[in-house]
Amino acid sequence: MVFRIGILTALLLLLSGCAQQLQSQQGAAAAMSASPPMTAAPPMSAAQRAQQDAADQHYQLLLSEVQQAPEPRRLASLRQAYTKTSAYRPYSMVERALSSLMFEAIAKKDWQQCLSHTSNLLAEQFISLNGHYGAMVCQFESGNTEQGEYHQEVLDGLMAAIWQSGDGKTPETAFFCTSTTELYAFINLHGFNAKAQALVWHEEQPYDLMTIVNPRDEHEFSWYFNISAQMARGFVK
Repeated sequence: MVFRIGILTALLLLLSGCAQQLQSQQGAAAAMSASPPMTAAPPMSAAQRAQQDAADQHYQLLLSEVQQAPEPRRLASLRQAYTKTSAYRPYSMVERALSSLMFEAIAKKDWQQCLSHTSNLLAEQFISLNGHYGAMVCQFESGNTEQGEYHQEVLDGLMAAIWQSGDGKTPETAFFCTSTTELYAFINLHGFNAKAQALVWHEEQPYDLMTIVNPRDEHEFSWYFNISAQMARGFVK
């Protein structure tokens, strides 16, 4: 499935974005409290540190390429590479907090404040779906068409990259997810609402099983999300 979000869709999402974002925060908090206890990673060896540095350099190289040409293949590689970097903190509250501020600015139609929040959000985490969605809307509303189209292209590519990872119908074909915030944003950007979230294990791998509702016809269905990268990294300071 190729995802393409248009500006009319964006404006419709704008009307419900704040409520859905609050739902995202509540679901994320519930997921974290339901997850098994995690401990901080032990100190790295010299070899592990060298491997981490190489991962950081690889990510920065991919990022520079994506900033020039944000095609889905490169964005898919960027998402995978990000989970290997020293910056990857899947349980950080920063993205969630900045997303909340961004949606508040959108609700108030304070486009300059929104752009400030999205700039901080994307500097913190370039692959943020919320960040590119907010930047797209606020750039378009500010009359910056070229910048709005860029963020629309990145958002489309990130969504397409998630669809390329699976169809969500089974654990074997689960969507690869980098964080709970990303998971909820992915659901909300399709115009769906998350009704329930459950941590399940299949063949010793962790998944979030999401019960989802389509508000247009109240149809319920389930999607599986592979959260192994998050669980493997755990809580990193």
